[in-house]
Amino acid sequence: MRLLMAQVDDVPGELIGEFIRRAEALGARNVQVVPALTKKGRPSYIVYLDVAAHLETEAGLLLGLELGTWGYRVLAAEHRHFDIARLEVVLAITVAATNHEFPLRAKTISDGERLLRVKAEHDDLSAICATLRGGGISIALAVLKSAVESRLYEQDDRTHVAVHL
Repeated sequence: MRLLMAQVDDVPGELIGEFIRRAEALGARNVQVVPALTKKGRPSYIVYLDVAAHLETEAGLLLGLELGTWGYRVLAAEHRHFDIARLEVVLAITVAATNHEFPLRAKTISDGERLLRVKAEHDDLSAICATLRGGGISIALAVLKSAVESRLYEQDDRTHVAVHL
């Protein structure tokens, strides 16, 4: 992996969004764009890209092509990666004595045998909330996320999870 860093000081936000989409399509594992100020007080961005070593040249060209950078830095870094497991979960929600079931994707983050965190897929949770709203049930996304992730963290069987809201 390579961590590329570039400074950009004359690009509007719309082009940053296009750059992020293209970097993801290229295969960047992570894209971070941090707002900053230059020495003259002009707004700017610092762009970080995590890319596989074989994609460095293509990612560098993308930085120059889309953002007009004069170059980029390859930062010396070591990434310590936790164990990530992807889950397919059946989510059962009970609201006011009404039961609903939805498929849900989630991830566990572990360090060996130690479970650090469970994260439910945002897009799935958002779609579930939208479906429930369509049926006249309003649940805040943050409330659903907290309930689901707490339950998944607590239980050993992570194929089914039931929450009561």
